[in-house]
Amino acid sequence: MRTSLNEIKAIDDHVLGQAAPDETLLFEAKLIINPELKQEVIWHQQTLSLVQQYGRNNFRAEIEAVHQKLFSQPEHEGFRQKIMRLFRKR
Repeated sequence: MRTSLNEIKAIDDHVLGQAAPDETLLFEAKLIINPELKQEVIWHQQTLSLVQQYGRNNFRAEIEAVHQKLFSQPEHEGFRQKIMRLFRKR
């Protein structure tokens, strides 16, 4: 089954909670009568979850790269010392 762009948009709006109340009601009725649509929604939710997790992992990697650069390279020694002073036990 090939999913149309309109159907993908409707699924996306439904999953993200961005559909208007009347559209939500109509979509939920379609879910009841169309088991294939229900399966499409499940796949869409899983795909969104994977994309979100991928984005988080990339963001963590970028933060770690910046951290390594700021706390290991000699030209950033002054910055590192300022940060360490902020978190020093008093």
